[in-house]
Amino acid sequence: MRFANQAMSTVLTEKFEIIALNGTISTMGVHLHIAVSDREGKTIGGHLDYECIIYTTAEIVIGVSKEFTFNRTFDRQTGYTNFL
Repeated sequence: MRFANQAMSTVLTEKFEIIALNGTISTMGVHLHIAVSDREGKTIGGHLDYECIIYTTAEIVIGVSKEFTFNRTFDRQTGYTNFL
């Protein structure tokens, strides 16, 4: 998981429950945010990074839209490539 305003990701080794997962999946890339809670209910969130392992199950619903197309463009003000 990569936390806000951090260049590097943090590897979490505990067992967590996925509380929320949202973002975009497109031909331009994947940008997902995740919130997880530990066994005491403490919740943390950040950017979902590559190579995450699901311990038991993840019930994920993906919505598809023919009406909208998501593209990334460079934002000079922030210096980031953002989805539109």
